Amino acid sequence: MVTLVTSSTRSGDFTYDVALSFAGEQRTYVQKVATALRHRGIRPFYDDYEKATLWGKDLYEHLDWVYQKAARYCVLFASEDYARKVWTTHERRSAQARALTSNQEYVLPVRFDDCEIPGLRPTISYIDGLATRPAKLAKLIAAKLGPRLREKFFPPEPDKLFVALDVDTPAGRDAVHSIARSFMQSLVRMTADERKLVAHLFAQGCRTQLPENIHIELDVVRRDLSIAPTDIVERIRAMASLGFEHELRPDADHGNDDVLVVRWTDMIHYDDDFVEDFSYERATEVAVAMLDVGSGGDGCQQCAEQCVESLDFSLLSWATSGPAT
Repeated sequence: MVTLVTSSTRSGDFTYDVALSFAGEQRTYVQKVATALRHRGIRPFYDDYEKATLWGKDLYEHLDWVYQKAARYCVLFASEDYARKVWTTHERRSAQARALTSNQEYVLPVRFDDCEIPGLRPTISYIDGLATRPAKLAKLIAAKLGPRLREKFFPPEPDKLFVALDVDTPAGRDAVHSIARSFMQSLVRMTADERKLVAHLFAQGCRTQLPENIHIELDVVRRDLSIAPTDIVERIRAMASLGFEHELRPDADHGNDDVLVVRWTDMIHYDDDFVEDFSYERATEVAVAMLDVGSGGDGCQQCAEQCVESLDFSLLSWATSGPAT
């Protein structure tokens, strides 16, 4: 059964934001479009990105699912080469079957010549591929998609995070990128309550001892989150397998009150060259910066909590900040 697509359908309901259907003769152009889409945080179906997924599958059946059900839109790169090939014909028919049951446009044509494509009426508005640069087409696709709800999203190029950490070497950026993605995976594996606690600790904790740790009075956390001190400590202890370490220290300025000291350690082992450019011992600093930048850059607890609740780190990149435009 074909899924009926309505105007209220969310991007999160699809595996891909857009499926790209093209002939091999246009691959150079389409590859640039796919790359530009990825940098905008858009999920394209592009065969070179799916080699592992496609390996061993019945392509006739799988591609029918991709072009008929798995994407919000299908961008069809129409050309004489496209019209005469078997696999592009299969993709087109699947896409047109979806379009038939949809109450909004689904097939978005990009033309490279005037060749007639069966089922693609000449009255359908199209983009001229010969007159439109790949980056411009990616921008148009982003505008067509409009604002999207992103969940469990980490941008391909977290350049705002690099700036926040003052990292400007290629090896250093690679290191930060790897550590940040590892922290993202830790967040994915947490419960909602655990993520909320981490967001609070990193947003409200004292940072004077970074990159070693972040710390906060245990009683402050109790008052802010209405969680018993023993439960707070137990939740941190339960996250040990995700790289979190903690200890309680006496607060010299406030009598017997305890200070909760928290650090996050990247569980992935890196080689010595990697460590020289950006020490894995700065993992806690990377995690704190991720929540700062990912919540808008002002260290707001509520924004940090919203960031980790949806696991949307689009604000780590200028290309994916805000609505897709």
